[in-house]
Amino acid sequence: MNTEDQTAKINRLNFLKRIGFSGASLIAVYCGITMSSCTNEGDLTPATTGPLTYDMSKPDLAKLMNKGGFFVDATNGIVIANTSDNGYVAVTLVCTHEGQKQISYATNKFMCSAHGATFDNAGKALSVASRPLTTYKVTQSGNVLTITR
Repeated sequence: MNTEDQTAKINRLNFLKRIGFSGASLIAVYCGITMSSCTNEGDLTPATTGPLTYDMSKPDLAKLMNKGGFFVDATNGIVIANTSDNGYVAVTLVCTHEGQKQISYATNKFMCSAHGATFDNAGKALSVASRPLTTYKVTQSGNVLTITR
C-alpha cells in the first residue's frame, strides 16, 4: 500500500472519529425527515366504519365467485379471497413484514409483492414476515359478503 493511500485512510478514519455522536445524530435526523417510514395498519383510514358489504354480482367483484379469485379494496385496506377450502377470507392490505400495502392472493396463499412475504389462508406468516396478517370475519348471504372489522 503506498503512502498516499495510507494517508487517505487515516484522514477518513480521523474524519469518522471526529463526527462521532453528533455526526451520527445529524445523519439520523436528516434521514428521519427525508425518508418515509413504513405504513402500518394504524395509518389506514377506512372509507366507512362498521361492516362492509360486497355484492359479488357486480362485475368488479365477480372474480370472487371462483376459487382462487380475490378482490383488493384499497379504499378500506382489505383483501378478500375465495380460498380453495371453499370459504372466503378477508385480511388487511398491510403486510406485517415492512408495512407495505401490497397484499394479494394466488396459489392458495396471501403474498406481499414488496418483499415476498407469504401467508396461509388464515393469515399465518409462512415466510419473511414473523407476524400474521390481521383477519376479519366474513359472512355470506347469497351473493353478498359482509366483512366485520
